[in-house]
Amino acid sequence: MSVIVQYIVRVPDVDRFVATSDKYAPMMQEMGSRNGSVYEDENDPGLVSTISEWDSHDQMHAASDKVGDDFNREAGT
Repeated sequence: MSVIVQYIVRVPDVDRFVATSDKYAPMMQEMGSRNGSVYEDENDPGLVSTISEWDSHDQMHAASDKVGDDFNREAGT
């Protein structure tokens, strides 16, 4: 069974966050992410949610451990 992982974060620059997400998408897919998307809350600009499907929570954590710091640095989060 797969899991759906959602992160909700306030970002100072939505375009920068989306561009970074787009850049990292192929790497995340290689590590097992499927159907990843970024959404901005229409009632609260700057609040974004990322949703992706993984085979397991552990698989997602392994990918986050590998690229999370670099992603956050580039995304400004």
